[in-house]
Amino acid sequence: MVADKYQTGFDQPLLHTMYVDKKLSGVKAVQTLSRLNRTCPGKEDTFVLDFANDEQEIIDAFQPYYEQTTLIATTDPNRLYDLKNRLDGYQIIWPSEVDAFAKIFFKSQEKVNNQDQSRLHSFIDPAVDRFKGLSEEQQDEFKNSLTAFIRLYVFLAQIMPFADGELEKFYAFARLLQTKLPKLSQSEAFKFLDEVALEYYRLQKIREGQIVLEKNTDLSLQPITEAGIPRDKEEQAKLSEIIDILNKKFRTDFTEADKYFFSQIE
Repeated sequence: MVADKYQTGFDQPLLHTMYVDKKLSGVKAVQTLSRLNRTCPGKEDTFVLDFANDEQEIIDAFQPYYEQTTLIATTDPNRLYDLKNRLDGYQIIWPSEVDAFAKIFFKSQEKVNNQDQSRLHSFIDPAVDRFKGLSEEQQDEFKNSLTAFIRLYVFLAQIMPFADGELEKFYAFARLLQTKLPKLSQSEAFKFLDEVALEYYRLQKIREGQIVLEKNTDLSLQPITEAGIPRDKEEQAKLSEIIDILNKKFRTDFTEADKYFFSQIE
């Protein structure tokens, strides 16, 4: 079953089949399904059973990487400073704490002692407390900007030298801060138990086939630009309205015999 751990860096030559039960698009589709392409003796093909994605969406995801990959433009390094300025605007990360953190983090190995790890966390904890004081929407925006900054810094640091020591200190602080920010709990986000129960179950095979990519196509990728989007706002609707939307969107005709489907929406 496809989990996030399969999307990058997972290397298992014996992996032959994937059961995909969530939406995949763009580079995530490529990274995930490409885990199947490792070779080993006796492995002559692969197989994907996909419950969630349209065939054309997968073709569109893979096509830009087939044969050759080009960028329309280069990534602007100034985006890094734009993201840092955006983060500074929240007043979560204080320069004084970053400087104190860096004095310990960048110590030479000979001078490191057992208390340094706890001291590093003591400089991060006040920023975490200030983060908790933000509204839910501001927390989303801050976390998205922080993640975008870290990813962009790692990307640019591989291809160009940085002479800005303050930026390196900020990156080190931000990377540890990211691991300590509270995670959103989804356990209470969906409560269907009172509305639906397993009464019927129907399996229906839609189609089987292979995806064929086109050769000699001229496709290009966009450079890194903006951070991710915030979490969707919570909306409520009647179950009958949701069924109508699903039927129209997926050209289905769900009836009483499909009640179990709705307990799987999460």
